[in-house]
Amino acid sequence: MVLDQCIVGIRTPSGLLVKAFDVCIKGEDVYVNYSDSHTPAAHGSYHASGQKHTKIGREYVKWDVGPGGKFVPMILRRTPTRHVLDRSRCWVVGWNVPDLDNALLPKLVSADVVIPAQRLQANETLGLEVSIIGSRAKSRSEILGFPIIAHHQFGSGTRVEIEAFVVSE
Repeated sequence: MVLDQCIVGIRTPSGLLVKAFDVCIKGEDVYVNYSDSHTPAAHGSYHASGQKHTKIGREYVKWDVGPGGKFVPMILRRTPTRHVLDRSRCWVVGWNVPDLDNALLPKLVSADVVIPAQRLQANETLGLEVSIIGSRAKSRSEILGFPIIAHHQFGSGTRVEIEAFVVSE
């Protein structure tokens, strides 16, 4: 089984290097392990079958699926990883720039990719999107109109792209 891993760090405006998350590819399954200090056991996965879900610890995150008010596990069906031709979102997360130092865990070892957030302003939000990408995925300069400031691709079979973007008022 192929195992590729990428640790994503953020260089905050104060100069601190913090861990945002790590992405692990096991065969055709992709796991994003969140590093927020409030929910360190949160992780998302996108499986070879196309099943995509988020868990905290071993429990699925649940959502209300309609007027009945019943909460069910947040399990989505997407394109199976081997059939993604363009781009399929796996995980997206963001932090207000002033919260980066306290919300994320300090990074004690080097990161595989460091997102430069030193010049971001206090009224901005740093977003990160993780996607499964296929052979037809084109480079992009923005996500929903917000500028991409860094991107990184990795994986020898299943390919993953990490993009950092800035949301401002």
